[in-house]
Amino acid sequence: MELPVDFIESIKNQNELVATQHDQAAAMLYRLMFRHEKDLNILDHYADTIFDGIFGFGGDFAEEDYRNYIQYIKCINSKEAEWYQKQLDEELKKQEDDVLEDN
Repeated sequence: MELPVDFIESIKNQNELVATQHDQAAAMLYRLMFRHEKDLNILDHYADTIFDGIFGFGGDFAEEDYRNYIQYIKCINSKEAEWYQKQLDEELKKQEDDVLEDN
């Protein structure tokens, strides 16, 4: 069974939109870090989008961007950075386990 062309095109457009949103979140996060923002609530607003992108449609650089964010947090609050790193490691491990399970 072949999928309708309109359906395939709408999925493609949706994927492009999500990738653009992740790129914009990364750009804003880097801008805030460049300006030495210290409010984690503000930073997390953008970093959460990037984090979600690691496991979805975040593009090729989502994990690298998030790791850079963790490095930045280490300068602000090393205890918090440990928590962020732990969260990332746990999610990456889950993803790896899911891939192994599927094979």
